[in-house]
Order: sequence, then C-alpha cells, then structure tokens
Amino acid sequence: MKISNTILLFLLGSLLAAAGEVDRLISDLREGDKVARREAARALALLGPEAKPAVPALVRALDDDQEQVFFWSATALANLGPDAHGATPELIKRLRRSSRRYRDQVRLRVVTALTRIGPAAVPQLIDALGNESESIRSGAARVLGNMGSDAHEAAPRLFTLLADEETYLGEAAGAALGKIGPAAHPQVLEALGSDNENVRAAAAVAIGWMSEPGEPAKRLAKRLEAEPSSRVTANGLQALNRVGLPGEQLLPLLLQALDHDGDRVRHEAMNGLLSLRPESRAAVPHLVERLASDDPVKRGQAINLLGRIGPDAGDAVPRLITQLGQAAAAERAACRQAMIDIGQAAVPWILASAKSQPLAMLGGKSWQASCLGEIGLQATPALAAALKAQQADGSVYLALLGLKNIAAKSAAARQAILPFLEHKQAAFRSMALSALVASTAKPASLMPRLQAAMRDDNTLVRQEAMDALASLGPSARGATSALVESLDDRDAAVQLSAVRAIGKLGSEDTALARRLAGMLDGAGTDLRLAVVESLGGFRKLPSIAVKRLVGVLEVKHAATQSAAFDALAKLGPEAKPALPALNQAVGHADSGVRASALNALTKVETDDGKLLALLKPALGDASAKVRHTAIRGLGELGSDARPAGPELFARLETSEDRKLALEALRRVRVRDVDLYISILDNEEPLVRLFACQALRRAGKDARKAEPEIRKLTSDKYDYVRREARRALDSFK
Repeated sequence: MKISNTILLFLLGSLLAAAGEVDRLISDLREGDKVARREAARALALLGPEAKPAVPALVRALDDDQEQVFFWSATALANLGPDAHGATPELIKRLRRSSRRYRDQVRLRVVTALTRIGPAAVPQLIDALGNESESIRSGAARVLGNMGSDAHEAAPRLFTLLADEETYLGEAAGAALGKIGPAAHPQVLEALGSDNENVRAAAAVAIGWMSEPGEPAKRLAKRLEAEPSSRVTANGLQALNRVGLPGEQLLPLLLQALDHDGDRVRHEAMNGLLSLRPESRAAVPHLVERLASDDPVKRGQAINLLGRIGPDAGDAVPRLITQLGQAAAAERAACRQAMIDIGQAAVPWILASAKSQPLAMLGGKSWQASCLGEIGLQATPALAAALKAQQADGSVYLALLGLKNIAAKSAAARQAILPFLEHKQAAFRSMALSALVASTAKPASLMPRLQAAMRDDNTLVRQEAMDALASLGPSARGATSALVESLDDRDAAVQLSAVRAIGKLGSEDTALARRLAGMLDGAGTDLRLAVVESLGGFRKLPSIAVKRLVGVLEVKHAATQSAAFDALAKLGPEAKPALPALNQAVGHADSGVRASALNALTKVETDDGKLLALLKPALGDASAKVRHTAIRGLGELGSDARPAGPELFARLETSEDRKLALEALRRVRVRDVDLYISILDNEEPLVRLFACQALRRAGKDARKAEPEIRKLTSDKYDYVRREARRALDSFK
C-alpha cells in the first residue's frame, strides 16, 4: 500500500522526536563538522513542527560558513512557519546584503522564512521599514507584500517609504501596498495626488500589483492624461496593462504615449498595445492611420506593431502592400516581415496583389513569393482555396508557386493542383507540375504524369518534367528510356535538363555513359559542364568515359575542371590515367579547382608517400577550402601522416581550421611531446583538453610537460582542470 510522503515525514518526525533525536541534531548543528552540521540542518528541515526546539540553533546556523548549512537552516525555519516567530529579529537582520556567493538565493531563503512566519512578524517588519539599511527596508517591504492582506497594519508605514530617495525602495513599498489590497487603497489614492514624482511613480507600481482594475486604476488612467513625468507615465502604463484596465479605456493612453519623448514610455505603450484586453485588433485602425505619417519613425513603429499583433492585424495588409510599393528599401523589408508575421490572414491579400501582374514578374525573387515561402505551411489552405477559381491570372499562378515553394504534403493541395496540369497556358502547366511534385509525399508515384509531361508541346513544360525527374534521383530510373529520348530534343534547354536528370539516377548503364561522353565533342560550356557533372553521378564508367573526362581537363574552365575532378574522385584508383592532370591542378590559380584536385588525389593516388608530399604543403594554402581538403586527407592517412605533424598542429592556431585539425590529429596520433606542450595555452579549451589527454597517454615520457599542465589545474573550464589533474597523476 502506497503511503503519501506527508504521512511518511510525519511518522519519521514523530519517531525521531520520541527517541530524543532532535536534541542530537541540535548538538550536531552546533558542534559537528561541516558534514554533520549540513545533515543535521537537512534533517531538521524535514521534521517540520517537531523541530521547534531547534529554533535558536537554527538561527545561529544562519551564520555558518558552509552555504548548505545556511540554506537548510533557513529552510527549516521556513518549514516551521509561525513556530519560528522567535527567529524573526535575526532573520530581519539577515535581509542585509549578504557577502555569501549566492547572495540572491540567500535573500530569497530569508524572505521565504519571514513570509511563512506570517502575521506574528508584522510588527517587527514594520519597525524594520525604518532601518538605516536600504536592503533591510526593501526586504521588509517585500515580505509584507508577500503576506498580502495579513499585513494591512503596515500600510501607513509603507506609505511613508514611497518617498524614499532610493527609488527602488519606494517602488518596493508600492508593490507591497498593491499586494495588501483594498485596505491599502486610501494610501495609494493619496500617493497618486502627491507633488512628489517618486511617490506617484511608486503608487503606479502599487496599482500594477492589485488584483483588479478598481478605483485606483481609474484614477491613475485619468492622471496619465497630463502626467509630466516620464517615469510615472511608464510605470503607470505598465501597471494599467498588468492590472487589466479595459482596452477601450487604455487604448487612447497607449496611442498618445507612442509619440512620447521617453524611450521607456514608448516601449510600455507598444507592449500595452500588443496585449490589449480583450484583443489587440482594436489598435489596428489607429496603426494603419500612422502608416500615412510623414515621420518615418512613426511609420516604422506602426509596421513593427502590426507584425507583432499577428493574425489580428489581417485588415492592415492592403495598406502594408501599398506602403511596400512606395517605401525605401529598409521600410519595404519591414512591411514584408510584418505580413509574414501576420501569417495566414495575409495570404489572400498577397495573392490579390498579383492578380494583374505579368507572370514573368512573379518568380521566386518577387516579394510575394518570398512572403508566402516565409509564411510556410500555414499558408497552404488559403493557397489551395485560391486555385479553385481556376482562373488564368497572376494570383492563381502565385498560389501554384507558393505551393511549390512550401512543399506541403497535402491531399487537398494536390487535388486543387491537378486541373492545372491540363491548363491551356504552358506557364500554368509547368508550375502545376512543379507544385504537384513538391506536394506529393511519394513523388515516384507521379512517374506517369511526368513521362506524359516530357512529351508536352511546350519547351517549358518538358524542361520542368526533366527537372522534376532530377529531383527524384534514383527513384526516377523507370523514366530512363524517356530521358534518353530527350537527349535528342530539339530544344537545347530541354536537352540540358535531360543530361542533368540522367546524372541523378545513379546509373550503371555503360552504354548510356558512353553516349553522354560522346556529347562532349563540340559541346558548348553549359552542355559540357552538365555532361561532366552527369558522368560523375554514374556508379561505373567505361574507360572511354574516363579518357573523355581526362581530356576535359585541358579546357580552361574552372567549374568544368572541378566537376571533372569530382567525377574522377568517385572512380578511385580506376582514374589513375588522370594523375598527371591532378598533380598539375594542385597548383591551379582557382581555389575550387585546387580543392577538387586534392580531393580526387586522396581517392585516386595509391602511393601514400606521394600523396603526403602533395597534402603537406597544401596546409598553408590561402583558401580554407583547400586547407580543409588537405587536413581531411591527412586524417585519412592516419599514422602515415605523422611527418606532417608540425604543420597540422599549426592549423590549431586558426579558428576555422581547428575542428578539422583536431579530428585529423586524433587519427594521426603524433608522438612528439613538444608539439602537445606547444598547444597547452591554446585559446580553445577543447585543444587544451586534447593536449592533456595525449600527454596523459604518454605517461612518464611526458614529464617535462608537468609545469605547463600544472597551470591548467586552475583553468576556467572544469573538464580541462580534471584532465590536467589526470595527466599529472599519470607522471607519478
């Protein structure tokens, strides 16, 4: 049978008390070592009411130099509640700013203990409001506030504290008055009418802590209509928003404050508008009006707020679109972001803005396409709904483009797209095909539609079908025959797309590879590059294709050379005929070519000595891409790369090379102790850790590293300190 923790604790406390255990715990708390004192305080905290005889000892333990003894003692007093009343004076003294490490936690424990003692502590806390220590005065105010209506007797004394020169003290007293409730309303109302700015500001804070917007809140709202103080105004707006003043009463104040000179006032006004009760949409018409202002600051503020209001600001989208069309770059970006933040509610308006636009202006770089893409999946229902009209205008084309970019796997979207595959305009058929592929969870199921589109009369549709097949990769192998036929397409762009799609199939068809290789004869720059990249996608290549790839290296076109090297790299040692060209390309002027050549060499060159001789100098290349290729290659060589150890260690000094160099060095396992000592002061803690680990494994052979490692026992990072100590132990 399961017994609740409360019952278990009660039984435990009773048994301990019956056995005289409380006296032993008190003795341990007073005279034991630090472990005994800590465990005694902890046990007393768990005893609850049975620990009442320990109050004096617990009070004394509040000064213990061990933090855990203090924390458990304070917790024990808190758990005693009213029974710890005798500790009140000493607890109040400890509201003073502590010198302990965790001073905020110390204060929290003391405040909690005093709060749980309850009304019996109120008279002494009232006296503490006049203490010379600021921290005691503020702490006492906080405790009284925590007690709520039980501290009503303190209201007059808290009122006098509102005028304290230390404004945070006055506001702490104000918060306490607000929490006390109706009993403190007279003081708050009097404070609102004060000539003292500090008093009014504290009164505003008090209202923010009240449970409902009563008479003080109404009085504050009236006061803010002509309040000269920025601080009072900011506190007041925050308070009225927090206490829940109805939106129709708060809105005029917030709109007025948007033009205030004070930054914090404007900030509180914006926060208030965003959390108006019941809804922020009440502010939307006013913000839309501000979009017509000549002041760019006001317009920017309104745009920002409309975006942050989100879907409730949907009615503002037409005006944002108008503003976007006539604004400067920064403001246009802000309008776009606002519509993105408004989200689904903005989609119909964005589509409508494209209704009469030429389709050529609605590509992926248009602001409309950008917004729909950023709105993402939540735009899908509105985009699918827009297609039901089946009209041939910009808004429908944009909806198809949006579905393509969002790629929502939605059955409703697919059904809405299907009719457009038969649209009389090729641009709609093409975009519908792209959207359908993007919205289908299993694109391979679309193979019949894609093969049909490959026979379309329009070049654009055929090209889109090729690109879609390319996106399917090996799943599109069933369309290989159709793709081969498309190599003879009368349109060069379609032919190019067919070549690229074939390269994505992961084919082993050597006859097809030979045919592609044959297309290199007399090919232009674009086709040659596409063929080379496509050959790189084959799993196997016939020797003639390899020779053609090597021959392509004579072409002075960096992208083509890099693509050829990447293709040869996949062949491994079978590409040995390309070694002379690869060796030469390591010194190419283009960093991309150098990197591709080095990468290919790591796969093609079987002589590790020759490969090391090529990779080692590349560690000093100006291009990070080249250096990283060399570092990875040396890592793959493992221990055979040890002669490049000094150069690899040097890469640890460069932040962009450091991670890869560490990975490589772990595989190479350089044995030079001096190199490891040289990196013990590296700025990156993981490098210092790596050095300590390596020197620890070296054991006694690394003793000369001891002075430098000893410094790391005081390292900023615990895991470095721990590994440094382990390394020192290994030297013994």
